[in-house]
Amino acid sequence: MRPTKTSKKHPQVIDLDFGVSVHAPATRGGYWRLRWTEEDATRRDTTARDRVAAMAKAELVVERLASGRPEALERALGAAIVEHYLDRTRTRWSDRHREAQESYCARFVTPVIGRLPVRSLTRSHFQRILDQAGSTTVAEHLRRTLSAMVNVALGEGLLLVSQDVMRALRWHPPAGYVIPAHDPEELDDLGGVEEADIPTAGAVHALARAAAELHDVWWRELEFLLVAYSGMRWGEHAALTADRLQAPRRRIVIDRQVIETREGLGLSAPKNRRRRITMYPARTPAGIDLAEMVERRLGELSPTDLVFPSPKGHWARRSNFRRNLFVPAASGAAWPVRADGRFVWTFHSLRHVFATWALHQPGARLEDVSRLLGHSSIRVTQDIYIGVDSEIYDRFFLATAG
Repeated sequence: MRPTKTSKKHPQVIDLDFGVSVHAPATRGGYWRLRWTEEDATRRDTTARDRVAAMAKAELVVERLASGRPEALERALGAAIVEHYLDRTRTRWSDRHREAQESYCARFVTPVIGRLPVRSLTRSHFQRILDQAGSTTVAEHLRRTLSAMVNVALGEGLLLVSQDVMRALRWHPPAGYVIPAHDPEELDDLGGVEEADIPTAGAVHALARAAAELHDVWWRELEFLLVAYSGMRWGEHAALTADRLQAPRRRIVIDRQVIETREGLGLSAPKNRRRRITMYPARTPAGIDLAEMVERRLGELSPTDLVFPSPKGHWARRSNFRRNLFVPAASGAAWPVRADGRFVWTFHSLRHVFATWALHQPGARLEDVSRLLGHSSIRVTQDIYIGVDSEIYDRFFLATAG
């Protein structure tokens, strides 16, 4: 807003941008008055107790007029922000993501700001929303929801930039809460991976053997090895059918995943809605003939059969799989355990095995590995994995030595 100036004709009138004017009271102790004209030529006015309050109101009106926001939005409540954010005509979310966003809005956002005027919303309201989170995981996802919601509201003109509701927003854990170690199975690909987060080849093979021996099902060994050396996520491996395996070229078509919603298990597009093709080696680093195991498994199935079904022949449910197979197999394979009793590595850690193994292959390019993993960008792959591959720097040093 440009500097204010007093009207020459009316010394008690302060003219601002966009035809907004502030009028001093005619009598001592009276109200200050604001006057302006909307884009539809409707004349509007309001009052304020003193000059400071009047100028503050005037600045908001000027900013609103500058943004082209209709006056109707000025009277909107916080519920309008939530409604617009969740509008199905605006989004192309997966069923699982939509369900999560609707849940966060209903549990955390609407109870705090739903009945408040949008123009009165401040950072403190959004801090109150975030501080309702009971864990690190919920806080991280809730903050992302709030950030996306605010961006949408700013674009629609529901919120003004000057309200600055997300500035320095930080989650404050509840009293006595112990922040757990990062669990990559819960927060998929959100940060860099350390070498200690990646199972060794020996640990992977021990886990695969233990899984097969646990219920005397041979292909359980293939299940863990194929995930570890193809980079499939949990839901992608659970949805895998025989016709998605192209054994002659050692390719796997990833175009769906199993998700769990309130209605039960169902199919959805892969993460980032990206169909991709990944690959697996003919042999694992320990010399196991992975290609032969895939051929053997395909010989047992029809094209539409699940490659790795639940014991009842349906999609596997993550919680049952973890309880009945992963945890006993990890114990049998003597996987290391944290002080809190959880395993250092999770099922998702197998994906990190593939990523780092692929990056170590001669001639492998970062962009190729990124596509095999289904990352949204090369930057994601670089941020997560380059730090764990210290040999990259050695190879580059030797390659550029002379």
